Amino acid sequence: MLPWLVAHVAIGLVLVALAGYTWLDQRQTEAARDMTMAQDLLWQEQGLRLHLQTNQNVLENLAYSLAANAIDDTDFNARADALMKDNPEMQSLEFLDATGHRMGGLPVYSSRPSSLVALDDPQVQEAIDGAATLGYAVYSNVIIRDAPVIVLAVPYYHASVYGGIVLAAYSLPELLRLRIPWWMIQRYDLALLDDQGHVVAPLDATVMPGSQLTRTVGVDPLGHELKLRASVRDNPKASSQTWLLGAVFLLLTLLWWMLAMLRRRMLERQAAEVALRDEMGFRSAMEDSLTTGLRAMDRDGRIIYVNPAFCQMVGWSASELLGHIPPMPYWPPEELENCAAAYRAILEGQTPQNGYQLRFMRRNGERFDVRLYSSRLVDGRGEYRGWMASLYDVTEIRREREALAASRKQLLTVLEGLEAAVSVTDEQSGQLLYRNRHHDDLFPLRDEAPCCLVPLIEDHTLAVETRDPVSGRWFHVQRRRIEWVDRRLVWLDIVADVTEVRQYAEDMRLQSEKLQHTARLISMGELASSLAHELNQPLAAISSYSAAAEDMLNAPVPMVEKAGDVLARIGGQARRAGQIIRGIRDFAAKRAPRRENCDLAELLSVPVQLLEPVVRKTQSKVIVEMPDNLPIFQGDSVMLEQVLFNLLKNGIEAMAAAELDAPREITVTASATETELVIAVADRGPGLASPEALFQPFYTTKPDGLGIGLNICRSVIEQHRGQLMAEANPGGGTRFICRLPLAISTAVTEETE
Repeated sequence: MLPWLVAHVAIGLVLVALAGYTWLDQRQTEAARDMTMAQDLLWQEQGLRLHLQTNQNVLENLAYSLAANAIDDTDFNARADALMKDNPEMQSLEFLDATGHRMGGLPVYSSRPSSLVALDDPQVQEAIDGAATLGYAVYSNVIIRDAPVIVLAVPYYHASVYGGIVLAAYSLPELLRLRIPWWMIQRYDLALLDDQGHVVAPLDATVMPGSQLTRTVGVDPLGHELKLRASVRDNPKASSQTWLLGAVFLLLTLLWWMLAMLRRRMLERQAAEVALRDEMGFRSAMEDSLTTGLRAMDRDGRIIYVNPAFCQMVGWSASELLGHIPPMPYWPPEELENCAAAYRAILEGQTPQNGYQLRFMRRNGERFDVRLYSSRLVDGRGEYRGWMASLYDVTEIRREREALAASRKQLLTVLEGLEAAVSVTDEQSGQLLYRNRHHDDLFPLRDEAPCCLVPLIEDHTLAVETRDPVSGRWFHVQRRRIEWVDRRLVWLDIVADVTEVRQYAEDMRLQSEKLQHTARLISMGELASSLAHELNQPLAAISSYSAAAEDMLNAPVPMVEKAGDVLARIGGQARRAGQIIRGIRDFAAKRAPRRENCDLAELLSVPVQLLEPVVRKTQSKVIVEMPDNLPIFQGDSVMLEQVLFNLLKNGIEAMAAAELDAPREITVTASATETELVIAVADRGPGLASPEALFQPFYTTKPDGLGIGLNICRSVIEQHRGQLMAEANPGGGTRFICRLPLAISTAVTEETE
């Protein structure tokens, strides 16, 4: 009993609430309509103001152009024609000179038509005088003719002198007709009123009988207290909703009878609703989680469903897309024809298996490519409802394909333009898969059929120089194993003709050897006088020792033991003279470079001994500072001795020009790392402004120098895979640094055929 009582009370409360709601809704509806009308009227006023202000700005630009004599009558008419086409409510656009005489404008006539306001009309003259006096644009009062007209006067000046005026006449009825949107006309009755409240335009405008909602708003920049009035066409009455109470009362009566059935079915319905919500939620979750855009259309092509992925793809929300018909907002203007053709084909049932390749547009204007697949949409009862489409964003895939094609084209262009022969050969079969233009010119084949390329080298060395036994030319071959486009392993061969390079290198090597030999001979000539004095010492000693030994042996009592010591000294002096002569012969000999174990201390002893007379003559001092555990390295000892000799001799000669009280010391230091031996020769000479210029051919700072010694020294060091550089000595002078590798894979190269 209690549930029924509660139901009756609830139904009665619903009836009371409905009556109160009906009254309150009526009040709120009236207030909302009044606010909406005020907003619409204000919006329309702002639209008219913006439109008139825009036209005024254009007229002011025309006036400025006339003032600056930037346009003539033809240009003015052309601009006036464009402005009047965009503004049909504008009856005329003319310009007058300072005396009020018409100089030109539109329309063009021989005599002024009666449909246009006369230029001598008092209200037009009043506007012209006001604009000329005030110096800015002025609207006239409403001129009542066949149709109300208002004139805009825009003055222009030459410097500060009034030069004329531009006049534009507006038809007020046409202004309302053309610049009021259709929905405003359907919703309201609009009219322009003067300051007395009289209707100016349209003349037949009236307030609908019984209308309670009427508003007016001033129109700016027309001025002169013109107002825009709007009144609602229909005003619903509260009594028109009383029928709703009767219908609700009848429905509540039926509701009492249905409560019993509702209670009995409630549990079943609740269970079904829970299951349905779970099913719908699960389906929605699956659709929302898809990255593929889904779109459903009815038979007429109207969008009835889009999933979140589709909305995210195009940038429009589902509420904006639902119910939309072609042209769709996500169709680019330049692709309208293609998209419309695909749209019509889908509606006609033409659905290719590979879909449609289309270009869509996001809301921000960005274009993207999609692949669209479509199929018939059939509901649970088997009825045809429309079309279901799935879209995939293939922009990145297309870009990658285009980039791949472009890069392949660029690569082929580069390969065809190379002056090196490039070929690709299958690793297993040796079949030639690709070769460029230069390869075809260098190694022509007799037929175009696939063939096996015989490599120039039989092993898999990455880089090698080899000689072609057929042509006799030398080629530099670089080989690399790569993965081909079909993922099989191939050999990439890059072959360059180096015959001329090798010949040039051979010529340069022979020339370098000649220069080295010449340099040694010149150095030997410079040392000839000093060496003659050096040889005189052991020869004089030998002569003295032999005379002494002869006297000792011829004595009455021969002094055999002392004579033996004297003879030993004679042998030592002879060996010393032979060593000096042998060093000069080896130094001046012309021969090919060789590879042998070298000790830096032994290499340095020869040039130091040869330069000893020069050191004494120049009052210099050679200081050798090196550790005892320097490693043995491989090289050509004679060539390295020549390098050390030239460096020491240049340093001694550089210090010879210094003052006597200046230090004349040349220091030789050495150190070793795991990979290289570093030798430094530092002198106390005047130094050089640009040490790197020393190694340029025929560059010298000595008046009698040839300028090839240091260039030869660098070439010798580079033949030993080392480096020779010069820098300023911190204590004054120049320091030469020589770096020689301790472990080199190849010996000093010897040219072989």
